[in-house]
Amino acid sequence: MVHYPKLFSEIEIAGRRLKNRICLCATVTNFARANKITDEWRNFLIERAKGGAALLVTEIIAVDPEAIAQSSTVTGFDTTNEDAFHVIAVDVQKEGAMIIGQLWHPGRQQLWHPTKSPIGVSNLPDPYSGTVPHVMDKNEVYRVADAYIDTAKRLAQCGFDGVELHGAHGYLITQFLSAASNNRNDEFGGNTESRTLFVRIIAKGIKEACGKNFIVGLKMPADEGVEKGVDPDEAERITKLLSSTNDFDYFSYGQGNFSLSLENHVPDLYFKQAHFIDLHKRMRDAANGVPVMALGRIGDPAVAEDVIAKGNGDLVGMSRALISDPALPKKARQGDIQNIRPCVFDNFAWGEIHLGKPLTEHHNPYLGKENEAFYKLKPAEFAKRVLVLGGGPAGLEAAWVAAARGHGVTLFCGSRRLGGSLIAESTLPGRSEMEKIINYQVYQGNTYGVEYVLNHRATSSDVNEFGADEVVLATGSIQREPKGLTNSDQVISARDFVSNFDQHTGKKVVLIDEDFSAPTYGVADLLAKNFNKVVLVTSRPRLAGNVNHCSAIGVFRRLYSADIDIRPAQETIGFSSSELVLKNPFSQVETKISEVDLVVYSTPRISTDDLAPEISAINLHRIGDCRSPRNLLTAIQGGHALALDL
Repeated sequence: MVHYPKLFSEIEIAGRRLKNRICLCATVTNFARANKITDEWRNFLIERAKGGAALLVTEIIAVDPEAIAQSSTVTGFDTTNEDAFHVIAVDVQKEGAMIIGQLWHPGRQQLWHPTKSPIGVSNLPDPYSGTVPHVMDKNEVYRVADAYIDTAKRLAQCGFDGVELHGAHGYLITQFLSAASNNRNDEFGGNTESRTLFVRIIAKGIKEACGKNFIVGLKMPADEGVEKGVDPDEAERITKLLSSTNDFDYFSYGQGNFSLSLENHVPDLYFKQAHFIDLHKRMRDAANGVPVMALGRIGDPAVAEDVIAKGNGDLVGMSRALISDPALPKKARQGDIQNIRPCVFDNFAWGEIHLGKPLTEHHNPYLGKENEAFYKLKPAEFAKRVLVLGGGPAGLEAAWVAAARGHGVTLFCGSRRLGGSLIAESTLPGRSEMEKIINYQVYQGNTYGVEYVLNHRATSSDVNEFGADEVVLATGSIQREPKGLTNSDQVISARDFVSNFDQHTGKKVVLIDEDFSAPTYGVADLLAKNFNKVVLVTSRPRLAGNVNHCSAIGVFRRLYSADIDIRPAQETIGFSSSELVLKNPFSQVETKISEVDLVVYSTPRISTDDLAPEISAINLHRIGDCRSPRNLLTAIQGGHALALDL
């Protein structure tokens, strides 16, 4: 039986038949080195073909020497990667999938390279960096258009099925399409027809050079989210015009650009599922039968099925969901939903690549590795009795992986509910998705026979009596009290507040932020529901230092919309008689906040490994926060790595 029959129905594009409607959207991995394709770059694509996606769009491929952003940007304008392109095409097509190369030029958003010059459509500054580009004259415009066409020809010769022109997020093609960035007075500027000339020249040239069955897709905004930019009305006009040329084989739509609207580029867990689907529906109606790829926070097969069934899109683009689990399509087709590693859309992975790091994901430690899609855990050479103390994400991961390898595993949890601080986080406004990670781990543990002992805080006697061969300490951490704020029942940790938030209400609350993470601002959202006035203080000059850029935009939007009083560069000095004393660490000027009903602190954590000295003679392993308080990635992957070594 095929589950989700609409999602797994065939569709024809440019005379080619796709086996289903699931597409890997272009996904920056930073796996390339020295602008060359690596095994990891290639594996990322091939494993998602093995996992069942029908159409794979590569990450950005530079069409011109001036488009090289950094050493992890693959070049397509020269012969450097031809052999690797050919291998990828052959291997992807062996799996019954098609491979599309995303052709890219950043234009004025050439922000990273020390010597490459940003070129642009107009002398208007890049909204992210303020960079003012060199303005392309007509000869340069035609030269760059030819560079797109030449790169497409190279990919066609290497066996690729097509290309996608990256015209979203404010890159060069967007800069031509949008009146917000295009104020030219030649044939490439002015009305809609003139602003689309650049991309029409490229598409026509590719079709003429590569043939009508070579797929040409366009990714563009349906709503750029800026004044005078591409709004839905203009996107509709552009779509109608371009679809009438017969040079475009599909359209996909990514929202926002590198202004504050970039939050819409990768809608996080605060957005609803398929958040922009109405825009895709509208564009599909304007596309004159050219297929439309719906994308943006789609990771649930049932939601994807609904997209196709209701005619909101012809294809479904996924990136973050396929980062979490490349085998999502095959598992969905078989109805094996509970074994799909869930994507929680917290944008942690996006934040890593935005910082120039290789792509990584909380609970997929095999990204870029061979056999990632259907990785098999190696059975243990000798089965052992393993005792895990702690029911947070680190302990749960270690428990199920050890059990899957054949060990007998018992897990003691001091709470009535598994999940630790991550479960508490999932109760915060907008962060319920985080519970999916715990649910997945517990399901895997039940599948492989982990014994869970709840509501029992283990002692050294318990450990000694159990007689384990290996003991895994995953007892987490606590938040430390801020300086000068001890011994007051009006001062509590953020975790204690979340656990008993309904018991704390009042007129004024102060949140001390020394953690700078997304859950801390979830606490601020919750405080705003319970108190008339929320004051957020931090010793740093700015907030959200540990939040990825896109999600940080949402953090500030919610804080300011709730009228939260934000006070950066303020250290806490003391608190008494409902008065909090602060000091600016730069100027040393002291200020006071009076009539404070409650002070809540979110601070660097202290490992809780009290049992360790009492059971040190046993084969003891520390993981997660009780080893070193860090983030969710290190907790889960640390637990996973330990279980592989037992």
